[in-house]
Amino acid sequence: MGRRIRPNGARERRRLHRRLRALEADLEEQSQRLVRLENALRHIVRRTDDVSVGGPCQCGESLLIVTRRSLYCPQCSYRRTI
Repeated sequence: MGRRIRPNGARERRRLHRRLRALEADLEEQSQRLVRLENALRHIVRRTDDVSVGGPCQCGESLLIVTRRSLYCPQCSYRRTI
């Protein structure tokens, strides 16, 4: 007898399960990277007296850096005096 060929549905499910496992691993890695970046940023902000991190910029790509006199987005270069 020859090799039994599995139905397309089972093969597709296995492929999707492998893809899901890879995505879950990538998500976990990115989540850990984000935590490390947040910790580093918190430390930098604590060490710098007159700088803080504000809300998201209108470009949606970065948080605003807030100083005594201005808001600044390092991604799109938006700047506003306050």
